[in-house]
Formats: sequence, C-alpha cells, structure tokens
Amino acid sequence: MQGVFDFLTFVWDAELLQLMLLACPDGVVVADRSGEVILYTGASEQIFGFSPIEVLRKDIRMLFGKPEIVDLLLARLDRDGTVVNLEMPGHHKDTGHFIAAVSSAICRDRWGEEIGLVLYVRDHTNVRAIEDALRDNNERLHDLVSELNHVASHDTLTGLLNRGSAMNAAESTLLSGGLATRSFGVAVMDLDHFKTVNDTYGHLVGDEVLTGLARVLRSVARSSDIIGRFGGEEFIAFLPGADLASATAFAERVRVAVERAQVTVGAGITINSTISAGVAAIPACAGGLQDAIRIADDRLYAAKRGGRNRVVADDETSQRNAA
Repeated sequence: MQGVFDFLTFVWDAELLQLMLLACPDGVVVADRSGEVILYTGASEQIFGFSPIEVLRKDIRMLFGKPEIVDLLLARLDRDGTVVNLEMPGHHKDTGHFIAAVSSAICRDRWGEEIGLVLYVRDHTNVRAIEDALRDNNERLHDLVSELNHVASHDTLTGLLNRGSAMNAAESTLLSGGLATRSFGVAVMDLDHFKTVNDTYGHLVGDEVLTGLARVLRSVARSSDIIGRFGGEEFIAFLPGADLASATAFAERVRVAVERAQVTVGAGITINSTISAGVAAIPACAGGLQDAIRIADDRLYAAKRGGRNRVVADDETSQRNAA
C-alpha cells in the first residue's frame, strides 16, 4: 500500500512540476553537462522564438547572440555556483538579438555530482529601454535644476552673481577660510553718469554699458574672486586673500579698463564710460563683511563727490571729499 502511495505522490509531483514550468513567466532552459538542451519550457518559446523541437538536444549557445558570453556565464557558475540577473545578448529566431537577463545555477544529483545547469531567462529589452528613458529624464531634470539654480543665483543681464548669491558666497568663503590669517578685500563700483546714458541713448545701450563692465570685471578677476551685480549700475567684488593695497590695485585696474573701453552706438557714435569705486578690507578696515561693505560703499560715494572716475581706499580722502 505504501508503494502505491509513493507512486501516486510521484505522479502528482511530476504533474505539478510540469504545470509550474508551463506557467512560469521566465524561460526555463536546462542543459546537461555537455551543454545540450534537455528541457525548454515556460516562456522560452516566446522569448527565443524557437519551438522546443528546434532546441532540444542542441547546444545551448544557439540561444545567445555571443557564444563567448555563455563561456563567461559558465566560468562564473564554476566560481560562484549561481548567477543572478546577468545581462547578456539573447538570440531570437525571427528578430535577432535582444537583451536577456539570466539567472542560473548548477544542477547536482543527490550525491552532489554535477549533472548540468538550469537557466531562468527574461527579456530585458523593454526594461533596459525604460531604464535608459528614466536615466535620460533624470539627466534632463538634473540639467533643468542646474539651469534653474543658475538663473536663481545670477543676474540675467550680465551673467554675474546677483546680490544675494554674491553675499552668500562671500560669507561662505569667510567662514571656510577664517579671518585670523587671511585678508579679505571688498570693492564697490558704480558707473558714472549712467542715468544720462539711459536718458540719451536708451536702455538697450545702457544694458550694453552694463554688460561691458561685467566683461571687464571677469577679465580682471581671479578665479577665486566673487563678482556680483549689487543692483542697478552698482557692482561688487569680494577678493579672498586681498589686503587693502591689493583690493585698491584691483579696483584701479578695473577703472582704467572701463575708461579705455568704448561702446559703439548706431552710426559711429561711441560712448566712453567711467566708474567710481570704494575699497575696504578685513581686518584692516572692518571686523566683518557688512562693515566692510558699508565702508567701501561710503568711500564709493566719496569718490563720486571727489569728481568721479577714481578709487577711494581711505577715510582721510573720504572726509576731504565730503568737505
């Protein structure tokens, strides 16, 4: 009676296994030790396009686009015993190559002897397409975020940092560098008679004058300098490591370059611009950034009162011009 029960159990298990293999959404391929296919079921026919009769007792390499990839799979199986989701080129009978995701393991008998290998195969072509699309979308999103960050932090006309971003960058540089061993120069610059330029030639010409000053600032500045448009025709330069003399020399180079530059308007009409500038430095003139900006701004207006087209870098000149 027990023997009959065991036999019925065996038949039931075999039928259940067959149903499971037929219903499996993966292609199931089993090869013997010589590499010949001995089981080809599940979604295999749909994935590879070959009927079972075309595959059984054939070399398993026929199912993959590059036979050497199968050798790589076998080498990894020998080393690790299992392989999970290895992407390799599959071969479809009608459509050619596709991207296959293969999980595999070595089959052993009850005594531990190797008798072949089993492969579970999925068509990853659509998965890869979705992953590529997501990656492209993420890259575009990253570029968009970078562009938005740039727009939010820069002046749209001149391309320089706007007031808030320039201040944040300066404060961050001060905090990271410290004030104990390094000077920090500040130069505030303003175009002279800029309202007259706008009123005489129009705002488009005024914009050209502003962008011209921005180009001069970029050409004179070092890579570590922080240059920003502070508003209207006023610009600011934060100069890490620059003492008062160095900051003054920077502002003077900008002043000379602006004085020499020309903006051509219409039929041969040229506009010559000048700037006035005030300079301060930490710790020589101020103990902090806001104080340095205030002092430099006061000296800027002293330069205006003193006749414009000049750099003021000390309080004595400021007081004399005020008088």
